[in-house]
Amino acid sequence: MREKTAPGITPRREFTVAALLIAAGAAYCSAALRSAIAANGGPGFPLDDPWIHLQFARNLRLYGAFSYYHGDMVTAGSTSPLYTLILAAGFILTSNEMLLSYVLGIAFFAAGGVFFHLLLRRLLPGRPFLVLAGLALYLLEPHLAWASMSGMETTCFIAGLMAAFYAFAVRAWRSLALALGVLLWIRPEALIVLGLCGTGAVYVEWTVAPAKEGGLSRLASCWRAVRIPALIFCLCAAAYVTMNLVLSGSVFPNTFAAKIKYYGGASEDFPAQVYAYFTGGQMSAIALLAALGAVAAVYGLIRKRQPGPLMLVGWIVLMFLAYWRNLPFLYQNGRYMMPAIPAFLALGVLGAAAAGDFLARKLFPPSMRARELIPPLALVLVPIVQFIAGAGSARQEYARDCKYIDDRQVKTARWLHDNLPADAVIATHDIGAIAYYSGRRVVDMMGLVAPEMIANLRNLDSLVAFLARKHVTHLVVLRNWFEVVNVNPIFQTDEAHPEVMEVFRFDSARIHIMGGSAPAMERAGLSYLSRGDPRTAVMVLSRAVQVDPVSARLRLDLGVALLAAGRTAEADSAFQGALEIQPTLWNARVGRAQVEVALGRPEEAVAHLHELISEHPDVAPAYTLLASVYVTVLHDTAAAREAINQYHARMPGGGR
Repeated sequence: MREKTAPGITPRREFTVAALLIAAGAAYCSAALRSAIAANGGPGFPLDDPWIHLQFARNLRLYGAFSYYHGDMVTAGSTSPLYTLILAAGFILTSNEMLLSYVLGIAFFAAGGVFFHLLLRRLLPGRPFLVLAGLALYLLEPHLAWASMSGMETTCFIAGLMAAFYAFAVRAWRSLALALGVLLWIRPEALIVLGLCGTGAVYVEWTVAPAKEGGLSRLASCWRAVRIPALIFCLCAAAYVTMNLVLSGSVFPNTFAAKIKYYGGASEDFPAQVYAYFTGGQMSAIALLAALGAVAAVYGLIRKRQPGPLMLVGWIVLMFLAYWRNLPFLYQNGRYMMPAIPAFLALGVLGAAAAGDFLARKLFPPSMRARELIPPLALVLVPIVQFIAGAGSARQEYARDCKYIDDRQVKTARWLHDNLPADAVIATHDIGAIAYYSGRRVVDMMGLVAPEMIANLRNLDSLVAFLARKHVTHLVVLRNWFEVVNVNPIFQTDEAHPEVMEVFRFDSARIHIMGGSAPAMERAGLSYLSRGDPRTAVMVLSRAVQVDPVSARLRLDLGVALLAAGRTAEADSAFQGALEIQPTLWNARVGRAQVEVALGRPEEAVAHLHELISEHPDVAPAYTLLASVYVTVLHDTAAAREAINQYHARMPGGGR
């Protein structure tokens, strides 16, 4: 006789509907991809890290070495070695790195949906409609869709995580051990899952043993049940540790130590960030249901000795605590917390079941057939509607993220490829797209693929010396990450948008990276100046110059503030000091021309500006000041118009 899990639906029909839902979820991700590609004029990733995996995978495919640049030392620089190996195998089928990453990301997203469905079936037996509604939640959740298109290993890890939780739910300890071993090869967070599932497995075996058995007998029974699974996991873990030790001399990949060193230390606002992440916007309804599900999980353990639902709570809490301690930054759409989202959704469905059953008993008569169906489904429908309503903005956000990376990292990488010699050595903190598309040797400033760099993190003098030893020829940085001064960039991305990527010729004797409190003080001083308070700006910037006296840019900023405060002679001295440190700081020459105007010498200012423009026609402020002097002081509108025309003719895109 064919089993029915609920009136009107058989298991076969349930699985058919689940398959259709998963196919629809994959199709939605594909449609979102096409939309982003059409909006941006080409494919992209919403962060730089995918190209790190791709660079390792391409070198592994072409040269058979786990190195970041052909001929470099091998290194355990990929956080997810298994995902990198899968990419390397994929390069056998296609050389299109974007297509390969998209297909894998969406395929793992779908695989995660399969195991999520199976897990919910185990947690909610006999309730297929609610299980299918929960699957719809998984497939519609905006963060997970973003992850499937990100080019990262996130959905691969989520698929393995759901497989592990399902294996635990059905007490398939050997399958669980294998899933945990594979998870470790995907991300180090697998150790958290190991602790949870290992403890849970022992608990289950202990509680299912006959009550008459004594402690030693129960312990022996537990050991018999878990010894083979433990051996399976230990073999996977030993292979993982051996690889890392051989490649980099550490138990975990380089990225683990580098990111903890750079970002480590508890952040006071991290709990508030995570709370907003799981409760804000379209997550508000599911957050309330998940809270009810967590209460139901605790109750289930106390009354029925069912640890499965509580494992989901433990995973979320331990993930939060681990990142709060080691990497308390919720950035890049919260991608590090994304593996906790499926567990959060599952708890939400459990909460809907518990709350729906309570409402059914209170609101509907016992004779009503659908009384156990309608309230839970109605509760789950609310977050489903929220997810659907937020889908449009989520797609736009994904497209913006991709454009953001393309306009900085990818654009810079292609400029490097077209303009630098083949033997150039590039130092950068964003090593993904720059290494993949520039084709130049890259020196990692963050230690992600260079373990010897980790000791130099947060020590800028040591960093510059390290780069000199590596024979670096060019430096590529985001301005707000590394404030490089005393040299002019030879290329930079759009100044009008935040986070400008700059390229410098590396000269260890001249280049200077501002550190300590100086950058923050500079920002504060410029903020006071923009608010019309030059007096306070002068005080703050003067202290910044004392903190970092060798920064030409700080002296330039101070000169501008002094000029705004009417302290003309001191402003001229500050501009002159900036030029003594950096003779190529053209804006300081513009500042000295402003001083001449303030002192009543407009003809000298005009002569100096014409000289500057003839030598360096790309200094935009020189044209602006020249036109202003002609109009407001010399009353020569024709000359002012000529200066503006020269600006439009000589600037990039002029004349359009």
